[in-house]
Amino acid sequence: MTTPPFGVPPAANPYQPPPRQPVQGGPKRVSGKQKALFAVLVVVALGLGTLSAFGFAAVVRSTGPPVAGSCLYLSSLGSETQTYTGADCSERAATYRVDTVVKGRSSCRGEDYVRFELYLSARTATTSSRPTQTLCLALNVVSGECVRDVSDESKVGKVACDDPKAEARAVVHDGTKSASSCGDKDLSLVYVGPPVRTICLQPTGASI
Repeated sequence: MTTPPFGVPPAANPYQPPPRQPVQGGPKRVSGKQKALFAVLVVVALGLGTLSAFGFAAVVRSTGPPVAGSCLYLSSLGSETQTYTGADCSERAATYRVDTVVKGRSSCRGEDYVRFELYLSARTATTSSRPTQTLCLALNVVSGECVRDVSDESKVGKVACDDPKAEARAVVHDGTKSASSCGDKDLSLVYVGPPVRTICLQPTGASI
């Protein structure tokens, strides 16, 4: 991602992470113990979504393929490796909702999605092989919920609004797909869904 998260100019983005150091070599190896815990299928996160870009990161998944309407959360196994785990969308742990699942390589209908490409193995993920599926992930929040680590797509999570780690409060406008629904200081996320909605992330202290 070459533009600041959420389309906010650099000077106005309170969540912009420091520049990332170049990564040497490919994704880190998963230990034997970790391999025993996770399935073989590997997912590659391109970091093309709104939450801080990772660049090219491998994601080892522990559950079956997500479907549209399902939810999940990400966990980091290292600087270049993540896992995702399915969760009920009503759970606090469920930070992402899968809006779209497309066969092969595909773009997402909107720049605010986090796009993931699924590959059959780590080897094919690092070659020119085409992915088996593309997932378009949307932040899974309802109005009034607060989130931490907004700039990190693997660490972002929902917390109590009085938690010192809370960085933003969500206001969800269902049926609306316009960043103009959000305030000047908000970070806007526009999702075409289904369902169509716009999420405004208000910095902590603004009407919390």
